[in-house]
Amino acid sequence: MTALPESMTRDHVRHGIKVGLAGVMAYVLSDLAGIPYAYWAVITTVIVMQVHVADSIRMSVYRFTGTALGAAMGIVMILVLPPEPAYTLVGIFVGTGLCAYLTRYNERFRMAAITVAIVFLTSLHEDNRIWFTLSRVAEIGMGVSCAFLVSVLVWPNRTGENLRARLRAQYDEAAELYARLVGHFLSRQEKADPDLLFDLNGEIRQNVDMFHKVYAMERRLFREDVALLSLQVTTLRSVLERMHALLNLLNDVEGEGFDIIMAPELNALCSATAEALRALGRGEPHDSHALAGAVVAADERFHELRHQGVTDRFEARRLFQVLGFINAAQLLGEYLLDVLNKPEMAKRD
Repeated sequence: MTALPESMTRDHVRHGIKVGLAGVMAYVLSDLAGIPYAYWAVITTVIVMQVHVADSIRMSVYRFTGTALGAAMGIVMILVLPPEPAYTLVGIFVGTGLCAYLTRYNERFRMAAITVAIVFLTSLHEDNRIWFTLSRVAEIGMGVSCAFLVSVLVWPNRTGENLRARLRAQYDEAAELYARLVGHFLSRQEKADPDLLFDLNGEIRQNVDMFHKVYAMERRLFREDVALLSLQVTTLRSVLERMHALLNLLNDVEGEGFDIIMAPELNALCSATAEALRALGRGEPHDSHALAGAVVAADERFHELRHQGVTDRFEARRLFQVLGFINAAQLLGEYLLDVLNKPEMAKRD
């Protein structure tokens, strides 16, 4: 059985403590406020509290707005329909059915449907059904507020911080895999594992969803450099697409390969490109002179060799592979130079 990473264990221990704290806080405050059914507030904290702040905020908004919508619809039904069995069935059908239909426009109506059913049915034998309904909203609101405050103020597990850590690791991995691709090319165009980029590709797909959570939820509460995060996420996706092209070029041609005369220039370009990738992953300013020089040196050497007729030794498919790979490596370097010169990567205080 594989042991859980220490960080994951720590996060879940903290999450358990936070849920318990929010539940106690909701119960005590509900009791002090004279809210009759404090257990609804406690249940709400358990539902709303998530491991990450962004998810807790999203659940808080979903839970409270859905409850408010459902309570409003429930009050309308209470005012319109008498508390008789036949009308109760009509109310259940219309209230829950309408909310279920409205989920096509907003998922919050799913929570609204639950609230309609609860307030309309549990208030049947109450003297003041509207006050009973408003009390349920107050209880939910108390639970949501406690969950929100604890999530944000006590050991906040921010999606932005997790995304930055993921990006650092992914850029480092991309730098390593890029070096391996260049190594295969210089080893007489040795084929590489077709699934070489598979795992990294799967990891990168999750970055967009995480960034959307940061942008939509966390940036209003925490100081987040969303412009830099956006640049890092989009750049990494583009880099991986270019690396896929390099991988395809490597594996597309059969037969014995050739020694590459401009190996020193390509190794220098590879090293500078890898350093640029690592700097991008850290989100730190990077001196791009080495990369710019490597791109120029590779381009000049390539044109020199081509002018000397060195490329005449390649048959058509191998020529396309060699020229395509070298050109793709140069274009990747130029792309990273452009990214490194963007304002988001400028030196910050």
